[in-house]
Amino acid sequence: MKLSSLLPVTKWARSYDREWLRLDIIAGITVGAFTIPEAMAYVSLAGLPPEIGLYSSLVALLVYMLFGTSNQLSIGPTSTISILVGSTLGTLMITNVSQYFMMASLVAVMVGVLAIISWALRLGFVIKFISRTVLTGFLAGIALFIASGQLPRLLGIPGTQGNFFERIYYLLVHIDQANMATLAIGAGGLVFLFLATRKFPKLPNNLFLVLGSIVLITFIDPVSLGVEIVGSIPQGLPSLIIPDPTLIDFNVLIVLATTVFLISYVEGYLFAAEYAARNKYRIDKNQELFALGASNIAVGLFQGLPIGGVPSRTAVNNESGAKTPLAGGISGLVILFVLLFFTGIFYNLPETILAAIVIFVIKRLINIPHFKRIYNFSKIEFAIAIVTLLSVLFFGALEGIVIGVILSVLGLLKNMYNPHIAILGRIPGTMKYLDIQRHPESEIIYHTLIVRIDGSQIFMNTESIKNTIIGLVDYEYNDTKLFILDFEATPFIDYSGIEMLEELVDEMKQRGIKVKGANMYGFLRDSIRKTRLEQEIVDSKFCLTIDECIKRWESEEKENQKNM
Repeated sequence: MKLSSLLPVTKWARSYDREWLRLDIIAGITVGAFTIPEAMAYVSLAGLPPEIGLYSSLVALLVYMLFGTSNQLSIGPTSTISILVGSTLGTLMITNVSQYFMMASLVAVMVGVLAIISWALRLGFVIKFISRTVLTGFLAGIALFIASGQLPRLLGIPGTQGNFFERIYYLLVHIDQANMATLAIGAGGLVFLFLATRKFPKLPNNLFLVLGSIVLITFIDPVSLGVEIVGSIPQGLPSLIIPDPTLIDFNVLIVLATTVFLISYVEGYLFAAEYAARNKYRIDKNQELFALGASNIAVGLFQGLPIGGVPSRTAVNNESGAKTPLAGGISGLVILFVLLFFTGIFYNLPETILAAIVIFVIKRLINIPHFKRIYNFSKIEFAIAIVTLLSVLFFGALEGIVIGVILSVLGLLKNMYNPHIAILGRIPGTMKYLDIQRHPESEIIYHTLIVRIDGSQIFMNTESIKNTIIGLVDYEYNDTKLFILDFEATPFIDYSGIEMLEELVDEMKQRGIKVKGANMYGFLRDSIRKTRLEQEIVDSKFCLTIDECIKRWESEEKENQKNM
């Protein structure tokens, strides 16, 4: 393996254009300013202190700069991953704070190991495991679940555990305990973000809000008003730790790590691919696995929690003109500078402001237009999205994504089990043969039944296909003398499918029906050649069209009549 493949930095650094430096620096500083308050807010969803968000972002950005292939992707703690970690580890009733921190780091290392193994096995296709339908429902459910946990912080009410509905019930019962000063500051922060983002979308408005709220708190007494503040954030760099794998139940760890890995890779790859297409370059999906793995392992070893691609900061990075991964490295240096010299300024940061930032950012996860498009496209897929959403709200993030994936797989298996079987007719005046249900004007050829199976013929559907076809010739088309099986929409056939076709041919012979195959191409034709079907249903070394099959049969019938 070439070094440039494993370390893409060695490739883009050699061809770096000096004119890009100014844009990368501007983008890096801008994204760094966005990252500081967002990372601090996101890790609170996992029950971790603000400095963990800064440690995770610092390490992730610097490592990804070396191994990543996206010029715009910004990685670090995300709301989705943080709530997955927090909601799962929170159920373990861990009383020791340092042990809880260690577990979060251990999950990051495990996510990294899974990503590296997937890279070694070239399993980039795992992004297909979670469909966009499931992801849409999952993210909307996560957004509502996160909001239910942040609203108490916004109102100054002690929070609670449980699912979405339990949290909302708790909030309604204790609404009279809301702290007016906390609510005023938090609501003011939300209003500021709505207005500022609409007017100045490219500015680090989150950072402006954080700094402004800190200035405000310095002129009032937060203790007397009952306003909770962040307090002391340790100054300096994170120290190296080795997470102890005996601290957590292995079954819980592997399920959580696998789910976080899939979510982080799918989200990160989708964001990276989208901006790569916009900027006309390609990313390597397998190398992205390695970059994700290396970043998570490094983060876990330096007191962080699992990380992934962050859509909001990736968009800012692109809009700010980032040309190479160096922009992400500069963002990391901005965080490094803050950790070394300026953590003290965050002492008076109100907790309600972090809640306001989270609530404002997660509203983007509820993509109503996308739900509408899914509904218009497929009611079944829309139902899967809604069930995934409700599963997250009722059972939790981990269970919700598992249920969504299972439903998607079951939907896929259902379609594979019952492929559409089209009866074809000829469009008058042409040699085109189309589905008679979709094209009522098409004509059934006399004594001829033409069938197209829309899908692969595999072990799970062979019996259903054969029974349907036999039913057609025995009842609806019992005058059939020629049966043509159109393979144009059959991309694959397995051994069970071959056996089914051989049985079908035998049963047609018993009924005095001639069978011919049409439009067999590529891999499918290679499979047919290995069986007796080559002599049974194929008349030529070339793939015959439906029209040629009919003409061949008519010619054979005339020849047989002459010989009688």
